[in-house]
Formats: sequence, C-alpha cells, structure tokens
Amino acid sequence: MEDPPSLVTFVTVAETLSFAAAARRLGLSPSATGKAIATLEAQLGVRLFTRTTRRVSLTPEGELLLGRARRLQDDWRETTALLSASASEPQGLLRISLPAAGYRFLAPHLAAFAQTHPKIRLDLDFDDRIRDLVTEGFDLAIRSGALPDSGLMSRRLPPFRLSVYAAPSYLAECGEPADHAALSGHRLIRFRHPDTDVLQAWQLASGAQAAIEEATPHVICSNIEAVRAAAVAGLGLAWAPDFLMRDALETGQLQIVLPQETIEAAFWMLWPSGRYGSTRLRAFIDFAASHLFAA
Repeated sequence: MEDPPSLVTFVTVAETLSFAAAARRLGLSPSATGKAIATLEAQLGVRLFTRTTRRVSLTPEGELLLGRARRLQDDWRETTALLSASASEPQGLLRISLPAAGYRFLAPHLAAFAQTHPKIRLDLDFDDRIRDLVTEGFDLAIRSGALPDSGLMSRRLPPFRLSVYAAPSYLAECGEPADHAALSGHRLIRFRHPDTDVLQAWQLASGAQAAIEEATPHVICSNIEAVRAAAVAGLGLAWAPDFLMRDALETGQLQIVLPQETIEAAFWMLWPSGRYGSTRLRAFIDFAASHLFAA
C-alpha cells in the first residue's frame, strides 16, 4: 500500500526543493503539487516552504515536519505490511466468551485449531454470566437459549442433547422414575442462572413441566459443573447437556433416566457485525462450525 498522499507530496518537494521536479517524480502537474502543499499548510496552520522566483526552501516548521514525516512513512509502511500479512494469514488476539462448561466442548479441539492457525492467540472467558460483547471488548460469544434482539451477527452450531441423569447409587436408593409425572417425588438437582437467579427449565420432550416446577429442589447450584458433581455423588436427578456428562456416562458413574424425554438444543456464535472483517474471527467461526459438536 502506498504512503499517505499528503506525506508523499511533502517529502518529495522537501527532498527536491522544486515543485516542478517533485511534480515530475510524482506524475502530477506543478499546479496540483502546489495545491496539495497549500492544503497541507492550511490544515497544519503553518508555512512549510519559503517560495521565491528562484528557489524553494524549508521553513523551520517544514524541517521539523520532514523528520517526523519520514518516521511516519516508515511506521505507515510497517503497519500496512502487518495488515497485509494479517489478511493473508490470520493472526492476533481473539477474546471469546463461553459458558462455564464450555471448555468441555472446546478444549478437545484447541490443539487442532492452534496447529491450523498458529498465529492466533486466544483469551477464553468461561463464565455463565451474559457478557456485553461491545462494551467489554469481546470478539465473539458462544451462548445457548433464545437469541437476544441485539443486532449481533449469529451462526448456529451443530446440536447437542439434554437429558435427565442420575447415579446408579441414587437409583438403587430411590428407584427410577417411570415417567415425567414421577419426577415430583424425586430429589432434583437444579441449575440457577447466575445472571438472573432463575432456575433452568427442564424442557422435557413431552413438554410436561409441572412435575418439575412443583418439586422443591434438593440441590441448587449456580455452576453447571457443580450440578454434574452433585449428580455423580448420588444426590439426585439432574437435567444436563451430554458434553458435560459424557465421560461420567461412559465410566458408569451416571446413566440416562427417561431417555424418551431427551431433547436437542444448540449453541449460537454471536459477534458484533463490524468485526466480521477480521480474518482471525472468521477463521475461528469457520473452525468452530465444522469441529464443535461434529460427532
């Protein structure tokens, strides 16, 4: 990318001390060159050149600007080189807001992302509170549930599953519920959203919510990892996503209860529209869409 035109014109005139010679070098007319310098002087409020019929010389202000202008040219060229490199290879810092348990679905893919995009640095904020992307300086958020009417750009990720889970020790003690109506007689572990203090709804496939809402929770946690720990400890039944419970399910620490009530849900990637021009953001969005929950 070329240097800023006003700097190029000024430096060329200062080096040649001739409007005509500078015009020939720049491929401009002498009048256009003189007009560019006059405009620059008007913007700065100082005279940069002393002009006579025989010679052109720099004023003290012009001498000062020449030294600075050359440094500005160097900075400009370095900046445009970095931007050009960034356009060809994504690089720089990405700040991403994720739910507290987001590391469970993201961490397994971080090595592959780092290998594909070694110059992108990640600042990952795992927190169930809803962040304001613009005011808090985040490039992207991964969230579930209804999308806010915020003007943010969005892209849906592949689905995951929500099910009722329980430890074998709990089922041996309290029995397995035969249907959703029986849930009101069981000890329930509920997740409370830290932002709103509202208990997470159990969105059963049957649409029956009364049995859940009528039951007094046995354990309430404002952290979804604590819900998992309480379920593994046999404290009750928990409604949770498969990516959170998968390892405990595979080792037999937990099992799915009422599998007919399992539903699909999905996360959304959200980002401010003005940031989609960032190659590093587009690289992460495309990678996440093809890797997260792909199984």
